[in-house]
Amino acid sequence: MVMVETSGAERRAHPRMPAARKIYIVDDPRSWKASLLDVAEKGGRISIAGIASPPDTFVFVDAGGRRVHLANVVWRSGTEVGVQFAATQRIGPRAGGAAGALEIARRFLATLPAEDDA
Repeated sequence: MVMVETSGAERRAHPRMPAARKIYIVDDPRSWKASLLDVAEKGGRISIAGIASPPDTFVFVDAGGRRVHLANVVWRSGTEVGVQFAATQRIGPRAGGAAGALEIARRFLATLPAEDDA
């Protein structure tokens, strides 16, 4: 949740920390590089300048942060998206490029509970 004070300053439940690192967006069977601009416990901000915009729900592999996230887009601008994490797991330090990120995402998704179709 974000609260905005009358001064215009945001007060987040979980403060953002600058990240400035490469991540992989995974929309099986595709994966591509993007830049994680900042991250908080429950979400982050991703630069999508010059790359394909991710779908509304996707996995991203953050090898630098040693995490893989199931992310839901909560806002979009021309060059950035804000995401909220629906699920997160720790991973090892290396993603292994786009192919490795795809494999990490597949293993991660296999551990999540199946969604009900009802």
